[in-house]
Parts: sequence; structure tokens; C-alpha cells
Amino acid sequence: MVTGTLFLNSPPYCVLFDSGATHSFISGQTALQLNLDHAKIEVNYRTKLPNHSVIDYGNLYKHVPICLGKSIFPKNLIQFDQFDFDIILGINWFHAYGVKIDCKDLKVTLTDEKHRKAYFYGRRRNFLLPFLNKGE
Repeated sequence: MVTGTLFLNSPPYCVLFDSGATHSFISGQTALQLNLDHAKIEVNYRTKLPNHSVIDYGNLYKHVPICLGKSIFPKNLIQFDQFDFDIILGINWFHAYGVKIDCKDLKVTLTDEKHRKAYFYGRRRNFLLPFLNKGE
């Protein structure tokens, strides 16, 4: 996974490139800030999280433009409000744009519809990991 900041219509948004997510998501607050009401449709999606809980989603935003450099990467984004990110880009977005993730360098490479390469460089986050004892 790679995290970082994207600028969409100038405000910064916290994004997660998540190869474990089958779909792509946007927070309700971010959709509101980007004034995406014109692109909103009602849906009935259910997602099972890794902890086996199920979340129902009622809104989808069509063709939300994700801009990286001079390239635009539109995709449908499902509204969510339970995560710590403004946008989560999942496998469906990766597949559409031939995304390659270099975890060591936190670099995301993708190709737009005009076959131009775009790059996104994430940032390191310090995650606190529990101390593990041998023998436990």
C-alpha cells in the first residue's frame, strides 16, 4: 500500500493506493467538498471488510477525475465514511490504468488513456507495531 496527498481542484486529500481493495472509494466529506452531487447516483453495494464485518453503501460518484500531473484518470468512486482516508484507489482503478506499485520506493506508476506515464510518490508513515516475544 502507498499513501500520500493528491490535490483535486486545489485542496489536498489523503489518498491510499490499496491493492487489497476490490473497488475505489471516496469519503462523503470529500465528495461534498468537491461538489460531486451532479455525479451521484444511488446504489445498493455491500462490502465485506477483512474483519468480516459488512458495510452497506448507498452512493456512487460517476467518473470522478483523479489528476496526476497533466493526466486525468476518471473512475467511479463509492461513498464511504468509515475509514481514515479521503480516497481509496483499489484494484478496479489499478486495472484500468495499468498501475504498478514499487513498495520500496513508495512509487506508483500508471498510464493514461493517451499512453503517457504518470508517477505518484507516497510518503512513509510510522506505524506502531506491537512488540512480539518469541515463545508467545
